[in-house]
Amino acid sequence: MDKKRMIKNFEIIHSIQIGARELVVGVSPELEFMCCFCTQDDIAEYYSEVMSSSEYLEIMELYADRLKGQIAAVQAQRNTLHIPLDMLGREHCFPLLDGDDIANKVVAINPASLRYEYQRADCQLILVTGESGARSNPRGTAVYGINVFTGRRASQWKRGDILGEVRPECLPQWAKDRLQVIQRERALKRSLSDTR
Repeated sequence: MDKKRMIKNFEIIHSIQIGARELVVGVSPELEFMCCFCTQDDIAEYYSEVMSSSEYLEIMELYADRLKGQIAAVQAQRNTLHIPLDMLGREHCFPLLDGDDIANKVVAINPASLRYEYQRADCQLILVTGESGARSNPRGTAVYGINVFTGRRASQWKRGDILGEVRPECLPQWAKDRLQVIQRERALKRSLSDTR
C-alpha cells in the first residue's frame, strides 16, 4: 500500500510543481481543506501561504488561481532570457562512457531529466565541478556543477542524467560568453584563497 503524504493532519490529495514551488491541496479527517505552497531543501520541507476552509470548491478555486500565478511567473521568467531556447541532443555531445572524467567540462543534461517547464537551453548546460559521478569509472552517481546561464550552483544531478560533454562547435555563443565569466570568477576565487 502506498504511504499517504501528510502535512500535519492533512492528507495531500492534489499536488503540482510549476516553477520553484509545489502547490498542494490536502484534506483533514474532519473534512477541512487546505491549500499551500511547498518548497524543499536537503534538510526539510517548508510550507507557506497556507489557507484552509471547510468549503472544497473555495480551496479548489484558490488552487486554480495560484496555479495560474505560477504559470504566469514561469512565462515571465522565460520572456526575460533573450537567448535561443533550443536544447542540445546526443548528436551535439561526445558520448559519455564510464571511463570519462567530466570534471571541469560543460555537459548537457538530458531533456527528459528536466521538468517540462525547464526543458530549455538555459537550464540544460552545466559546468561540472565535481563529486564522485564526475570521475572516470565512478563509484557513485552524484554530479555537481554550475549552471552556465546563471553562473550559480546547479542542482545535484546523476551521471545518468547527462547526455555527454558538449562538442565545442555545438556550444552556443551565449554559453561561450558566460563560460568565460564563470572561469574568470573561479580563477579569482582560487587566487584569493591561495593568498590567505
